Amino acid sequence: MAIPILPLEIITDILSRLQSKTLIRFKSVSKQWYSLINSPDFINLHLSQTLISQNPPNLIISRLSLFSSQISENQSHDFHFSELDHPLKPFYEINRKFLPQIIGSINGVVCFSSWDRSSVFLYNPSTKTHRLIPAFSNRNPELEKTYGNNTAELVVFGFGFESVSRDYKVVRMAKTRNNQLASVYSLRDDSWKCVNDETIMEFYLYSVETVLVDENLHFIVFDDSIFKPKIKCFNLRTEIFSIFDLPEFDKRFSGTQYVIKELGGCFSVLLNYHNPILEMEASWGLVRVDLWVMKEHGNEESWFRLFSIRDPASLEVLTCMKPVVYSKDKERVLLELDGPCFGWYSWASNRFERITVHGLPSHYPLCETGTFLDSLVSLGNGPGTVSCHLDLSGGYDQH
Repeated sequence: MAIPILPLEIITDILSRLQSKTLIRFKSVSKQWYSLINSPDFINLHLSQTLISQNPPNLIISRLSLFSSQISENQSHDFHFSELDHPLKPFYEINRKFLPQIIGSINGVVCFSSWDRSSVFLYNPSTKTHRLIPAFSNRNPELEKTYGNNTAELVVFGFGFESVSRDYKVVRMAKTRNNQLASVYSLRDDSWKCVNDETIMEFYLYSVETVLVDENLHFIVFDDSIFKPKIKCFNLRTEIFSIFDLPEFDKRFSGTQYVIKELGGCFSVLLNYHNPILEMEASWGLVRVDLWVMKEHGNEESWFRLFSIRDPASLEVLTCMKPVVYSKDKERVLLELDGPCFGWYSWASNRFERITVHGLPSHYPLCETGTFLDSLVSLGNGPGTVSCHLDLSGGYDQH
């Protein structure tokens, strides 16, 4: 009895629901499957299915190297991290300036830099492809003239995807001794350019965090005249900066720490409140944590407080709490505590379930945490070899 052959449409639909690592193996099944899985239309369909499923993304952590783990929403499951084969891996043991620093991710593509911010990479952990971004002034005499030998005191990067031009962009903000300068790298054009920044804000120096929400990059800054933290926003489409206010903090506490994050498609900020008296007693004295989420109502933006943890010591957290991602039902949030410790927090029941972490080096305390989606977006392994610029609205731009 002959085995019936399924129509290509059905095969395509079935394959689009599988994980990237499975599909990469399936490329060897036949020439037809190889061409199908490598095609831009299939890559787009696969990413769309990933977004529709709303399954939790993968965790990625910078701790000496880059490590990843699947996020399990079942409290009985631990997080098992494995080291990624990223392009800086052969070098960081030789020189610590090559330690990877996570910048952000979109469409499964992770952007990270070296510790000294001199090298920037785009990297897809699922396809194990990467691309080195050229030095920001190498191909633009205007940038060489603007920066000259004016060494940057602080460099902040942001990364995102602009759907109209179907372009991935890296934004570089540099605070020098005399100025604050902004430049943008376009993957489509493979070049940097200066962008005009008419704001008079300076960086809020304790943070180099950036958050991408709706094709807008967000940076923490402060008003130099009154030292009030604000958010500077850079629109990847218009390449224009704007400023908006953070939620009002409780002025009874000093040393308030702001942690910005994208949660469920919304911009959020978590406030860590420290008691200055306890800080003098060999403890950071974390006494309260508030999570605020920004919602849009028409053309206006407003903040609402999702939860407030008044006894963070009960969660065995001493210094800092950071939000990571919502659960699928959006009734819990994954929190990072004091570095690579995690747990699910339900704000309705005020219940916290700690997660055991495996596979991370314990001898290096500093770490950064991000997330990335499973995708087939291929970056090649060198300039000019990007296979496609993915457009979630359905378009591609091939090189």
